[in-house]
Amino acid sequence: MKKRVLSALVMIAAVIGAFAFRLIPIYGVYVFDLLIGALAIVSALEMVKLLDGMKINNSPMAIGVYPSLMFAGHMFFFLFNLEFYWWVVIQASILVFMFLVTYISYLFDTKYLIRLRKQTNLSKGKLAIKTALGSLIAFIYPTILFAAFMMIDRVDELTFGFVEHFAGNLGWLMLVCAVIIPAIPDTSAYFCGKFFKGPKLCPKISPKKTVAGSAFALLFTGLIMGALYYLFNVFTVFNTGMAATHIYMWHFIILGLLGSVVSQLGDLFESYLKRKANVKDSGTIFPGHGGFLDRIDSHIFSAVFTLVYFAMIFIIY
Repeated sequence: MKKRVLSALVMIAAVIGAFAFRLIPIYGVYVFDLLIGALAIVSALEMVKLLDGMKINNSPMAIGVYPSLMFAGHMFFFLFNLEFYWWVVIQASILVFMFLVTYISYLFDTKYLIRLRKQTNLSKGKLAIKTALGSLIAFIYPTILFAAFMMIDRVDELTFGFVEHFAGNLGWLMLVCAVIIPAIPDTSAYFCGKFFKGPKLCPKISPKKTVAGSAFALLFTGLIMGALYYLFNVFTVFNTGMAATHIYMWHFIILGLLGSVVSQLGDLFESYLKRKANVKDSGTIFPGHGGFLDRIDSHIFSAVFTLVYFAMIFIIY
């Protein structure tokens, strides 16, 4: 328990430090992007452990390289101030490129690959395609999902009309929401579940989660996000933008309710993968908590949902 609490304090300090670096003029955004890129690499490599546990062929080298290329493509997009569709084209091209490189690299007759084919009893072509497809899983989860955090961080630089109304602060608003939303149900569900007990939510996947804890987390997150709306309105840099883009309290409440569901699904998805891989944690970097992927599984789902949710609000209005 002592190690778990200490690890939690270290993680909280790391998050505060990351936000503090983000405040540094000009260079802060690059430091934050580098942090997200580093987290994507570590989390992708932790995914290798889960894939190996599930007996899914994969290329650890390709899985480790892909986040770096994704990050480079992201930086290239913003450095040259391209139209948004170019971001999609660049990232899709990198994904296809890495898939093909992984496939082709496993067609060579190296000593390692010859030995691997004998061990797996697979032909050259079957091993290549299975490895490429297995690696593609890690390219998508968790790596591509980290792109949502990268996009939120730079959303103020996009050439969309609604961003201009926020005078360069929409990214901060979305970033805070994406980070806070998963933390609320994670904590409230734990304590409520311990107090009320009751039937389990998904006993085969996550035995400690209860229906009562999940329901309370849903309502509590909606209430907290409603209160957060008023907190944002205290700061002029946010309330002007929210008024100009028709963002009201009920938007934040719905964001909290749906975001809580998405975050809990992200947590359950990671638990499902660990069950399939027959491992307790994806890593060991945080004593008592596991690896990076164990801690940010719900956050990357939250980031994707937050990005899509705000985009839908702006499209509708």
